[in-house]
Amino acid sequence: MRQAASWIAALLLGVLPIGIAGIASTEVHAAETAIVLSADEQEMLAANPALAELAVDAPELLREVLDRIAEALAHPSKTRGGMGQLDADTIRLFGQNPILLNVWRSSPEASADLLQLIRIAAGGSKPKQ
Repeated sequence: MRQAASWIAALLLGVLPIGIAGIASTEVHAAETAIVLSADEQEMLAANPALAELAVDAPELLREVLDRIAEALAHPSKTRGGMGQLDADTIRLFGQNPILLNVWRSSPEASADLLQLIRIAAGGSKPKQ
């Protein structure tokens, strides 16, 4: 009986570290995709469904998108585009996501790149929202 208990203890001690290592690597992987959002960024996600969707569907791209938004708003383009150049889906997307409209007003070029990135993250299609 004592030998069986020793054998079981040895087995558990050998397997337990493997299990703990697996749990730890899962937590590290989850932490790699988690990003820290400022209060302004959290508000932006709450007010813009396409960004909230991106946070769920492709969190690894969220930081890049947020950085591109900040860059476009900080450095406006000298060119302006007319709403007539936009398709109905993009106009609807802008209507539901005010930050994307602000980026487009600030820099149509940056907006086009940003929309392409968001659409790719949504699986190659246009965002649902």
